[in-house]
Amino acid sequence: MSGGRVVVDTNIALYLLGGDKNLTAMLNGQDLVISQITRMELLSYPEITKAELTRVEVFLDTWPVEDIHSRIEEEAIRMRRKHRLKLPDSIIAATALHLDIPLMSADKQLERLIPEVDVVRYELPGT
Repeated sequence: MSGGRVVVDTNIALYLLGGDKNLTAMLNGQDLVISQITRMELLSYPEITKAELTRVEVFLDTWPVEDIHSRIEEEAIRMRRKHRLKLPDSIIAATALHLDIPLMSADKQLERLIPEVDVVRYELPGT
């Protein structure tokens, strides 16, 4: 991927927070956008430690978080019905569609959104 903006799925955010060097290199020069639902997922993990919470907060402060507003809500509802997605996945995909930028995810099931959503799938090395 070359410079631009990309919505990152929660799994991508977790890989970045975990120090995935391949993914970090792949996203070098990209402006990441975080869906509000990804923010909620990252911050609400029940067993998150204080140190992990601090790392997540720093990560979230680095990139813009796109709020769930009525246009994203309506698109998420439509996509969930049409593609039978989980609600968080439909909100994240609707965010990318609304912003008209790619969605990067390691979730193979999101590929079914192509060509409606520009999904860039990340595969963990060795899988």
